[in-house]
Amino acid sequence: MKNILQYTFTSLWIIALAIALYVSRNWNSTTALFPQAVGFPMLALLVAILVVDIKKGQRQKENAKAADDDREFSFKNRSMTVYLSWLVGFAVLVWAIGLVYSVPIYIFSYMKIQGKYSWLKSTIYAAATTVFIVVLFQYAFKVSWPEGDLLSILGLGN
Repeated sequence: MKNILQYTFTSLWIIALAIALYVSRNWNSTTALFPQAVGFPMLALLVAILVVDIKKGQRQKENAKAADDDREFSFKNRSMTVYLSWLVGFAVLVWAIGLVYSVPIYIFSYMKIQGKYSWLKSTIYAAATTVFIVVLFQYAFKVSWPEGDLLSILGLGN
């Protein structure tokens, strides 16, 4: 059961990344450069991880610590679910309102809710990260971010 969830997790990442790379093919070359430069090597690594995990899983034998493994598995399963929930939430936010607006909302929310940081520290980190991303990518690299689909549908986009 543990291996199947691990294979599923890696496979879902492969599928999500493949979809993201497929979508980025329609972007202009400047905008698509970063996601594709990172995405294709990441896709190759994920496929390699999946192959290694499957081969390792076939060679593994059950051990006598089944109860310990179940407890460890349930903790890892909960942690993985929380982590995936945050990632899915971020992806939905990016789709809805765009990356530039999503980054500060996500960072602030994650730090405040999951990390239990103070309001001040969460706000400072969210603002600093957003300024860094905007200055680096929009002004230095001239990357134009696609606006959120939901904003476009509602007529609130640029």
